[in-house]
Amino acid sequence: MPGIAVLMRDIHRLRRFAQDLQEQIDRVPRQIKTQQSKLARQEEVQRETQEAIKRLKITIHEKEVTLKSTHGQIAKYEKQLNESTSKKEYDALQTEIKTAKEKCQELEEEILTAITQSEEKTVQLPILELNIKKARQEFAAFEKGINDKLASLKEQMSQTQSQLHEADAQIPIDHHPVYNRIIASKSSDAMSAVVSKTCAACYTEITAQSYSDLLSERFVVCKSCGRILYLPE
Repeated sequence: MPGIAVLMRDIHRLRRFAQDLQEQIDRVPRQIKTQQSKLARQEEVQRETQEAIKRLKITIHEKEVTLKSTHGQIAKYEKQLNESTSKKEYDALQTEIKTAKEKCQELEEEILTAITQSEEKTVQLPILELNIKKARQEFAAFEKGINDKLASLKEQMSQTQSQLHEADAQIPIDHHPVYNRIIASKSSDAMSAVVSKTCAACYTEITAQSYSDLLSERFVVCKSCGRILYLPE
């Protein structure tokens, strides 16, 4: 059975490793969510483009209906113009015809612009579909890789926890109260190496007696930071 100082060193290593494993495990859901968001964004861009094309087609149709109606109104005005009997009526009809023709020109320009925009967005659809296909393939590959990694991390965690349980069981029973209290308070940061007679966690020099106790494989706690001390290899 290893001495208490060696045991603390092994326990510290195991607890820090377990903490690192847990942090990696905890990151997995966030990493999956990030990749899912990338895929969802590609799909959203496609949906937005499809909706934009639909709106443009509706706009084009509505303006074409208005254009046809306005042309009909111009024809009506021109017929009335030919039948007018007064200058006042003639001038008024001329103004109406001019206004209607200007409206037609404006509508034709707006229709042309909408058609151009619709065609441009329609051209984008195959590209967006390829982007989605690529994003789905990348997500599938990522998901498989991350799930394999997660399984490995959990297996390592299980082994580490088992080793930690075995190491904890070797701690002399009279040290359990202090050990458990410090572990509960500081978790994986509950222990510290002593380098050049100084606690590596709080950088406080330990007493000669404490250093002597460490050399004698006794249970020693830093008087400054309250961590369990051990000598490095």
